[in-house]
Amino acid sequence: MKTVDKMEVLHSQSAEFIQKGESGKFLKLIPDTFIIKGNEKNGVFNQGYAIRHINRRDMLLIDVVEKSTKDAVKKLVEEGYNIKGILITCDGILDSAYADLKTISEDAGGAPIYAHPRNNFKDNFKVKDITTRDKALDAFGINIFDLPGNQGASVVVYSDINEGMLFPGEDAVGSDYDSELNDFIRPEMKNENNDYGLAESWAAFDTAFTFLFPRKGKPGFNLEEGHQIDILNKLGKASS
Repeated sequence: MKTVDKMEVLHSQSAEFIQKGESGKFLKLIPDTFIIKGNEKNGVFNQGYAIRHINRRDMLLIDVVEKSTKDAVKKLVEEGYNIKGILITCDGILDSAYADLKTISEDAGGAPIYAHPRNNFKDNFKVKDITTRDKALDAFGINIFDLPGNQGASVVVYSDINEGMLFPGEDAVGSDYDSELNDFIRPEMKNENNDYGLAESWAAFDTAFTFLFPRKGKPGFNLEEGHQIDILNKLGKASS
């Protein structure tokens, strides 16, 4: 079995590594977990992720649907990877998709697409319900948490790989890459009730995680229990 170069992993766990990384290319963050920089607006770029199975053949994509990521996904297929699913965390992800869901699935080798059943789909492509148990997702240690989003349909994806990885989509926003902070806040919500519901959900969240990989902003690496509690307290704090 290939050993992990610890210096490489430590180097990849930095905002500078991600910021300088090439857009539209998968960059390894930690073992078998990759980030890909997508669309950018006003200096802020979207982030998608990929998890590689221990068998080194199967992959799971999270929020990877933008035009700038299309070629990278096709390359995975060409290299022989089997994409077991594309997970969509919220409606906002669909808004930035480069094509209809059928085309996105075909470009990923026919991968199924998982999304919340209340998402506002723009086509008739049949997606899988991300909130139900699924053997393909179980193989990656996935657990789904249903949280209120801006349109009332969003999920947080948890994987037990690497001692617990949390992918909150747009339900938590990391600090700007140019900032010295490494904190997380709730997104600006269109609806006060949804904001209250999201705050309550974060306040009640009790699953331990070591890594926090948001849709926007700096990720959190090697988070110890005290830091986890601080993050959840801030995410769960009621708006003033």
